[in-house]
Amino acid sequence: MILRLLVFLDNFINNFLQKNASIMPIRLVKSIAFIYPSAVVRKLYLKRLGFILGENSFASPGLNFTPNDDFSPSVIIGENVSIGPNVTFLPNSRPNNSETLQNNEYVKNNLIKEKATIKIQDDVWIGAGSIIMPGVTIKRGSIIGAGAVVLHDAEEFCIYAGVPARKIRSIENKN
Repeated sequence: MILRLLVFLDNFINNFLQKNASIMPIRLVKSIAFIYPSAVVRKLYLKRLGFILGENSFASPGLNFTPNDDFSPSVIIGENVSIGPNVTFLPNSRPNNSETLQNNEYVKNNLIKEKATIKIQDDVWIGAGSIIMPGVTIKRGSIIGAGAVVLHDAEEFCIYAGVPARKIRSIENKN
């Protein structure tokens, strides 16, 4: 009896969240996008924050990213992409609390990046704990090793690893 009630509640909540994603308050959207157990529901709520996941793409638990203030698309993921646990996407980067650094010419011109969309093309595998920095494009068929910090674009069908991430090998595309 209790088990049936719990299953009913679980289904009810899951369906409610799917049907009402577009009207949820933004603070609730952020919580659901990052911690809700259903990948289908998380995908809907991530989209509201500007994180677009393509068909058959999956983000493991622990995904983190900083949305644009206006929630415009800031991370665009292609199809058939696997994102390991605890991956961070940073399409925005600035020293929020330091006016001194924000006004420093070198920092302003070289380090602050706002609304620098991250693009991940189809058939990419991003290993656990990786960090993808502002404006990076990871091209089709690439593999990003666990814990890598990706500062620059990744070529097609190549493996990148390390801090900062460097190309360690090309892989043959026989498809």
